[in-house]
Amino acid sequence: MNSKRKTNYEEMFPHEFKLALNKNPLAFLPLGSMEYHGYHNALGLDALKAWKICQLAAGKIGGIVFPPLYLGVDAWPDIDLQKYPNKQFDCYHLDAKLYQDVLQSYFYRMIRIGFKKIFVLAGHYPNVDIAKLASQKYKDTKFVIVKEPDLVEGETGDHAGKWETSLLMVLFPELVNLKLMEGKEDKLRAIEGTDPSESSESYGKEILGKILSRIEVLLK
Repeated sequence: MNSKRKTNYEEMFPHEFKLALNKNPLAFLPLGSMEYHGYHNALGLDALKAWKICQLAAGKIGGIVFPPLYLGVDAWPDIDLQKYPNKQFDCYHLDAKLYQDVLQSYFYRMIRIGFKKIFVLAGHYPNVDIAKLASQKYKDTKFVIVKEPDLVEGETGDHAGKWETSLLMVLFPELVNLKLMEGKEDKLRAIEGTDPSESSESYGKEILGKILSRIEVLLK
């Protein structure tokens, strides 16, 4: 019999949800995307990264983790796929106003069923500003809305570089394969930040520890 406390909304029975909500009325909402993250990372990196971090945080401090939203805003939507072949994988873009409306509605439902605090982790960084706009409608609810590098002093994160790749190595090791970059003339296509070949599990564990510690402080 598995007595481990559940954190994921979709896995809970009603009595488990009520117990978790009464113990800590905190909702975790991971926001991501579905887009190219180099030859070496899974396409859902942003959402998966945020989702797992939220689960680990909830495991420490309580709260309920909602399923990740793989939808978001794209800084460069609908550009020429021939000129920018990495965009051929992108399938997440919503208009910014529509996305704001979606999040406002989602927040309303969370608050309506009893949540007093909402932690939003934007694994896809452009989503963070829209989430902040959406939260402004609900003045009586505590929101913490961040990107994961915001939680580590002096860090800015990257796109499929050392930062994100190292985190994914720790969170979902089966979804990273640096060997897939080998022999590719454009192996750094669309990568922003330090070359992901410098990624490591040890670095991922280091920054993950700092991220989780900071979340715990923010949500006390």
